[in-house]
Amino acid sequence: MICVAAALAVAIWSIQHISLDAIPDLSDSQVIVYSQWDKSPNIMEDQVTHPIVSSLLGVPGVKAIRGFSDVGVSYIYVIFKDGTDITSDRSQLSQYLNRVLPHLPKGVKTQLGPDATGVGWVFQYALIDKSGKHDLQQLRSFQDQNLRDALQSVPGVAEVASIGGYGTQSQVTGVSDLDGQGDVVVGTVIMRFGENALNVINRVKAKLQDVKKSLPDGVEIKITYDRSQLIERAIANLRHQLIEEMLVVSLVILLFLWHFPSAFIPIITIPIAVILSFIPMLGMKLTSNIMSLAGIAISMGVLVDGAIVQMENVYKHLEFWEAGGRKGDYHEICLKALKEVGPAVFFSLLVIAVSFFPIFTLLDQEGRLFKPLAWSKTFSMAIAAILVVTLNPALRMWLLRFKTKYYAEAEHPISRVLFNLYNPICRFVLTYPKHVIAAAIALFLATIPVYLKLGSEFMPPLWEGDILYMPVTTPDISVPGAMKLLQTEDKIIKSFPEVERVWGKAGRIDSSTDPAPLSMMETTILLKPQSQWPGHISHEELINQLDGALQIPGSTNAWTMPIKNRIDMQSTGIRTPIGIKVFGHDIKTIERIGIQIEGIIKDIPGTRNVYAERTGLGPSMLRDENGLLAGYVYVDVAGRDIGSYVDEAKKTVDENLQLPEGYQLLWSGQYENMLRVRDRLKVVLPLTIFIITILLYMNTKSMVQTGIVLLSVPFSLIGAVWLLYALGYNVSLAVWVGMIALMGLDAETGVLLLLFMELSYKEAMARNQMNTEGQLKEAIIQGAVRRLRPKLMTVAAAFVGLLPIMWSIGAGSDVMKRIAAPMVGGLITSFLLGLLVYPAIYYLWKSKFELKGKLK
Repeated sequence: MICVAAALAVAIWSIQHISLDAIPDLSDSQVIVYSQWDKSPNIMEDQVTHPIVSSLLGVPGVKAIRGFSDVGVSYIYVIFKDGTDITSDRSQLSQYLNRVLPHLPKGVKTQLGPDATGVGWVFQYALIDKSGKHDLQQLRSFQDQNLRDALQSVPGVAEVASIGGYGTQSQVTGVSDLDGQGDVVVGTVIMRFGENALNVINRVKAKLQDVKKSLPDGVEIKITYDRSQLIERAIANLRHQLIEEMLVVSLVILLFLWHFPSAFIPIITIPIAVILSFIPMLGMKLTSNIMSLAGIAISMGVLVDGAIVQMENVYKHLEFWEAGGRKGDYHEICLKALKEVGPAVFFSLLVIAVSFFPIFTLLDQEGRLFKPLAWSKTFSMAIAAILVVTLNPALRMWLLRFKTKYYAEAEHPISRVLFNLYNPICRFVLTYPKHVIAAAIALFLATIPVYLKLGSEFMPPLWEGDILYMPVTTPDISVPGAMKLLQTEDKIIKSFPEVERVWGKAGRIDSSTDPAPLSMMETTILLKPQSQWPGHISHEELINQLDGALQIPGSTNAWTMPIKNRIDMQSTGIRTPIGIKVFGHDIKTIERIGIQIEGIIKDIPGTRNVYAERTGLGPSMLRDENGLLAGYVYVDVAGRDIGSYVDEAKKTVDENLQLPEGYQLLWSGQYENMLRVRDRLKVVLPLTIFIITILLYMNTKSMVQTGIVLLSVPFSLIGAVWLLYALGYNVSLAVWVGMIALMGLDAETGVLLLLFMELSYKEAMARNQMNTEGQLKEAIIQGAVRRLRPKLMTVAAAFVGLLPIMWSIGAGSDVMKRIAAPMVGGLITSFLLGLLVYPAIYYLWKSKFELKGKLK
């Protein structure tokens, strides 16, 4: 107890020093090569971009290279595989780059970009002067000569990029608009790779407070994007859910045990295990974010399972001890009860912890997203498993000094109801065991067609609270035309009552992290709190309404969110859910193929918008991907799952498109990620089951008992699939993570259901009361019915612990619900079918095999 108290002090210090973020850093390790030369895109591609890309293809650890050639500039984004170090990546790239630089044309200026990516766009602000004392050029000068330098000195800031303020005369930096009112000077704070967003933003805000004193008279700073708001909302939402879970699980334990000294131990185990898990999290340099806290949240109800079973068994033995006249030392009685279930409890918790190890095999974006969840869940479960065999027995022994009355379980109001309900059912099961097993098999087979009806997607959207609107127009649009179109769009958006502020840009900010052409608009839409929306519509309905209002001829819409867009653009280069990349050697042929694809799939159900890139009268921006020219077709999908949409779209394109020789298509975006995850899970899921099987066998020393326990897996899949179908959820990586977590819970449920039947069977054998089939049935009933309370308590704690997640509506809830849903549905059917099928199988095993010919 003293050791735990000391560990808690360290854990509280860890909580105070752990970094906060909304989601884990999902960005790839990326290095930017930026070149300037006053030439056309064609010349830039042939003489600068392509030679550099070709020379970098052999760099070790490179996953993809994307080049962009525009008027006077070339951007090359080198994306490295997982596990590489950004410092060594930059050093290695410099060596390869030095070999090609002497062969580039005279006048080309090439350098490495900042130690940052587009994902690092964490904070944006606009300079406003309503007094009219300063024109846009003066505001831009103040931004570039004063404000930018001040903010770039903030630790963690890679660069501060500007846009706007030069009117319509400059195409180099692009144009911007605020709330449909016209051009405005905006600064974008770009965070260094690997920094903590909240810490950097807080330091930037503190610096802005200092700078405000030196602002020109009448000038004010308006925030146009602030990622810290999402971070704070997400953490507050998860913190609220964790507190709710602790309270409801504690109530369940009190209700079922009806004995405070016994309930106190599992109740106190919850906060101790949760708090202690922050020590290894800080040691691993994990941030406290939606996913790491989600790992703790989904394990909350299971943390106390071991303590529940232990305390309930101790209570049962002390109840018999008291009824028998208190003979013997009650310390010995307590110790015997703890040792009786200790190994099974420890192994069941260990199975839950170890079952998440295959999540650590995930790579790329999905690995970075779910590994923090797997780590935090593993830490909390492992700590709970240790507490079960250390702190919990110590507390139990300590509490024995307080005299208390132990009542017979038959006197417990809940137990009486449970016994009366389950006793006749269990007797029926033992009378018709084969019929019960056949019915369970039929129910499982009936679930398979339901599973096949579920849609598929890579990940459910993490609602960020802000929207990014990304329309595309013709590539030969003029600067005044882009400004007019941008202002028109922003005015329409600002007219919606749900909208707080609108900042849009056409073209790129003054940074190598932004290769956007003038024809691509980006409008960040800051929304009011959802409680202030008239009619209380969902964010999907709001986006559909905005899309309907912005059907402007010559412009094609796409809708996403700021962080999601930056991650998608870096990962695949595609900003819409689905993208089709056309590779070849002639840009006009690539453009023609893209336009054909656009026409083929525009009428497929689910297509909200589709746009194939055009080059215009003269090629504008050219793309080079891994040494080949590329053109993109962007597909914005709504009201349909990604998997079925792409299956239909691919079939339609294959039937209606004849590709010229030397040209190829790649279906990319979220679909590319989904295929990668699907292939990985084909290995991961069997590996998970194999690990669980090994651990169960180590505990039971019996392949038969291990096989019986594993039957809970198909039982749980029934409830998981039906609940997913009822909620309209697609099968995604989040759902599969929930399924993997469910497998661990299944194993624990099966272990406990089997444990008490086995204990009852051995007790009957020791009393020489295993001579007839009737005695075998009574022993099974004793273990199944009379020990129903601890089994139901563990399942109820896990189930009720997940409910706050299912009814949550805050930031991160979309992902959390997909993880929790299969666990909630699976727990119900796994437990109910276990109560029905386990006694039947156990009876057939003992009577037909182990005791064959020995029973009368």
